[in-house]
Amino acid sequence: MSTPVSDAPFSRRGRKKERTRREIYDAAMKLFTARGYAAVTIDEICEQADVGRSTFFLHFPAKASLMQEFNLQVAADFADRLAHGRRGSARDELTALIDDISARIAAQPEVMLGMVREFFAIPEAVVQAHQDGGGLEPLIESLVRRGQERGEFTVRVHPRLAAVSLLATAGSIMNGRVFKGREVPVAEVRRQMLALTFGGLGARVAGS
Repeated sequence: MSTPVSDAPFSRRGRKKERTRREIYDAAMKLFTARGYAAVTIDEICEQADVGRSTFFLHFPAKASLMQEFNLQVAADFADRLAHGRRGSARDELTALIDDISARIAAQPEVMLGMVREFFAIPEAVVQAHQDGGGLEPLIESLVRRGQERGEFTVRVHPRLAAVSLLATAGSIMNGRVFKGREVPVAEVRRQMLALTFGGLGARVAGS
């Protein structure tokens, strides 16, 4: 079935917008990795991405808003894996997503820590993320809902509340509000995170 003519320009604009967002994000992450999050300015990101400041602010209201692009990319990549792979249990899929996010953060912990802390400290960034929608929250909500429909999770917890609670907990751990420094090993943080997630959903966690 052919695409209506009226929809084609919007699709092209949408693809161009997404491509520009990703190019800005990739340029920023390259600079953050080389010099650290705090040391990089928006002007330097614009120069690296070859865009003007107005273009940057069209996509990101603040430097910390780049966190939303990380959110969107992780969710899109994981959703693509689900679409093209064999589906497992909802618990296994949710665990795999948590491990995927953890691995990406562990690959550049100082950069991600700086971005997360500033993201939650700037209301404009948080508001814009909610307005944009998409990303990890609806993905996690869909995984939880699937688990409820399959009888893996209790239906007494709304899937959206479960998704928001999981992300809020992860954000609090990342920005240092829960554990100070490395007082708790990463493996133990993971175990407790899974125990809290699945215990709250009424699922049994192996080893707990």
